[in-house]
Amino acid sequence: MVVAFLPVAAIAQTRYQDPQGRYDLEVPAGWRVYPDQGADQIIVRRGAVQAIVSVTRQNKGNAMTGAQFVAVTAQEFRRQCPSFRQRQSGTLTLSGAPGVYALFTCDDPKSPAVAETDSALTANEFLVGVTLIAPLAVYYEYLPALDGIRNSLHVTGTPGVPATSGKARSQAMSDLKKACSVGAFTQERCARRLGMRLGRESKPGTAASRPPPGRVYRDPQGRFSVQIPRNWNAIAEGNNGAFGVQLRSGSSWINIMPSGPAANPNEVVLDQEHKIVARSHSGHPVPFGPAGLVQVFDRGLEIAYDDFTAMSPQGGAVASHIAGIGNIDGKGHAFLLLVGAFHPQAKDATDDPFLSVALSVRLAAHREPR
Repeated sequence: MVVAFLPVAAIAQTRYQDPQGRYDLEVPAGWRVYPDQGADQIIVRRGAVQAIVSVTRQNKGNAMTGAQFVAVTAQEFRRQCPSFRQRQSGTLTLSGAPGVYALFTCDDPKSPAVAETDSALTANEFLVGVTLIAPLAVYYEYLPALDGIRNSLHVTGTPGVPATSGKARSQAMSDLKKACSVGAFTQERCARRLGMRLGRESKPGTAASRPPPGRVYRDPQGRFSVQIPRNWNAIAEGNNGAFGVQLRSGSSWINIMPSGPAANPNEVVLDQEHKIVARSHSGHPVPFGPAGLVQVFDRGLEIAYDDFTAMSPQGGAVASHIAGIGNIDGKGHAFLLLVGAFHPQAKDATDDPFLSVALSVRLAAHREPR
């Protein structure tokens, strides 16, 4: 038997209304909406790119959670794809409710694909599940449209809050990092694109360029200063701050310290990562992040930056960062090493301020160009 999937919308961009009145969402121009014949969900599709949307009422006493939805979806992908790999996971806000997401790849040589599943349980007991699927070759191209579908999803009886996965980073930066993590670009292209994006976002007046609001920590030995993010604390390390400073908020922290001898900020980062590999006997290649080292040039300073996910001893994902900072002109060869760990699922988690902290650093020997 052949089942015909008849589109219910849309040639021009329009808003889809669930026939049962549970939710509505935006359908981009050129995309179509199909009812899924085998489940209570819809498929918003353009060619092989699709968003599968499910909004179902839960039993208040035995509600399925967003984490359970993501885990079940991951198991289904794993059954369908022997080369399944989970690339990212974390928290987000979906339809105004706290939820979780996971990013997967299927490395089938004939048709490599990317899938992201997001889920949250709303305050009025609706389980929201959104799964975004695209061939790897067009994933980055269609990611803004897929984001738009998910972010526009509004569940009846809930605030119309867009889905977010961290206020500190722009959607464009988040999309680029996802594309890099799934292998949509070579490491060199990722580093170049990320550097360009960071450069644009660090221009005066942009979100990433603004120093985190709070106090200024001034190194007792006069080597550097740095902005302390609001609600974070600064703890000098060693006698009179000889070993630098630790910025901390709950279980998240950023250590700032003078580096060992190095020729440039890139070498500062790679040297630290080689030390981590040697201590852990992991044999992990460096740089750790899928995008490689990203370079940012900001107000006379050069920042080399690596961004990756590590695992805590308890098995949880930890957003991790290593950066080296020095003068663009290379004079003085005085570099700082920054190492940070951010636990996005911890109860005390706040927005990850690592990049804005790095951009707020000022070296004592540095003079900003006029």
